[in-house]
Amino acid sequence: MAAEPKKRISKVRGKTRRAHQHAVLPKLVNCAKCKAPKLPHTLCSECGHYGKIKISETKLDKKITKVLDKPAFKDSDKPAPSTDSGKPASKDSDKKPTSKSEPKGSQTEKKIDNKEEPDNN
Repeated sequence: MAAEPKKRISKVRGKTRRAHQHAVLPKLVNCAKCKAPKLPHTLCSECGHYGKIKISETKLDKKITKVLDKPAFKDSDKPAPSTDSGKPASKDSDKKPTSKSEPKGSQTEKKIDNKEEPDNN
């Protein structure tokens, strides 16, 4: 058998009992190195320092080292632009095919292409 209260507890009495049970904001301190707010006795998430000692590498540090370690390309060293098929792009690939065995749907394209545009001059 469970214990039962002898009398009903009113709303006010229950709320006054729970008045001290509220969320408390954490106390923040400034980082000694970058002055960003952080929790006390923890590693700074902005600069990676604990006190004045660098402990870990941050995402920003990794990006900076990646950019600095990246070799710079000269104009002659750049790879040739390629198409989706993996072959190097050429000026001839921009032209339309002139074969006689075009699909049936291309007839409408020919009609549109043959229309002359008026000169705006």
